[in-house]
Amino acid sequence: MKGLAGKRVLITGASSGIGAGMARVLAGYGCKLVLHYCHNQSGIENTLADVEAFGAEADVFRCDFTRLDTLEAFFEQAWDRFDGLDALVNNAGIVSKVTALKDPKGEQFNQTLAVNLQAPYQLSCCFAQKCIAAKQPGRIVNNSSIHGQQTCEWFSAYAASKAALDAVSKVQAVEWGQYGINVNVLAPGVVPVERTDRILSQEEMKQKWTGAMPVGRYGTTQEMGEATAYLLSDLTSWMSGSVLTLDGGLIARGNYPQR
Repeated sequence: MKGLAGKRVLITGASSGIGAGMARVLAGYGCKLVLHYCHNQSGIENTLADVEAFGAEADVFRCDFTRLDTLEAFFEQAWDRFDGLDALVNNAGIVSKVTALKDPKGEQFNQTLAVNLQAPYQLSCCFAQKCIAAKQPGRIVNNSSIHGQQTCEWFSAYAASKAALDAVSKVQAVEWGQYGINVNVLAPGVVPVERTDRILSQEEMKQKWTGAMPVGRYGTTQEMGEATAYLLSDLTSWMSGSVLTLDGGLIARGNYPQR
């Protein structure tokens, strides 16, 4: 990937899953990494060990994104670690699965929007302000989901947060393009990670999901990392306000398995 070596990148939610996959791939391309985590101490230690095995410079910072008042101080730490950042990857998020009637007052709905929408919005604003002040270009990748485009039962809060993130990303791309800041979205489909691998590897579940995908298999965290590297590379310098969907053709086929 052209132009990635030496780039300073903040990845939120890097302790496991897609975030850890992003970190490993970007480390392999020679990026300097600031890795965020919230609760998973052992996971972030594993990610740090993996990226350092590639010879990458990296450091770790903790922040609880449900506490929105702490985000600015967290970002200042991340920005200062390598005397600035070239890119921000808003990957951290929570997957909430609850029917609307079981959350009528919206407690879980509001928490989901805080972590999945408000936090990346605020961090992106912090990043943009710093880049503009430094008169430097920047790249933002927001990790969304196919649920932002097409969804199913149980996902009111999650789908709302991701659809909104897609929209906000496009607006920020329009507002900040004049400053050389590109904003794009990665929209993964079904990618087994630590918390879902056991159930998704069960034969009945595997047949249900992969049978609905024209490509016929799940995605991998490695592939999500490579897609992120592509969006951060010089190959996409004219790409902004776009949603890159990687889902094995699931939503193109238009038929989620019934839950």
